[in-house]
Amino acid sequence: MASVNRKAVGDEMAHAAGVIRAAFPDCEPVFGGHSASGGHRAPRDHTISFRLRDQWGKYHSNVVWVLPEHLALLTVANVRKLVANANGTGRKRRK
Repeated sequence: MASVNRKAVGDEMAHAAGVIRAAFPDCEPVFGGHSASGGHRAPRDHTISFRLRDQWGKYHSNVVWVLPEHLALLTVANVRKLVANANGTGRKRRK
């Protein structure tokens, strides 16, 4: 199947969660997958998604999709840029 990625392993998920918490210390990442937070709208099968949620349960980001092979490479700067792009604030508009 051309539209199936490998599944993420525990170390990759732990790394991603740590980086996301470092990038947004006031929020907790809420992870989902192909069937969560988008269902059939996921870019590919086994794609990982997350949203940022504060201590009161309010979400502070749209759904951010990450391929499993990119989880281990995430940095604080990458996460901030991904969230800004998902929220529509990361791209400069042309006049």
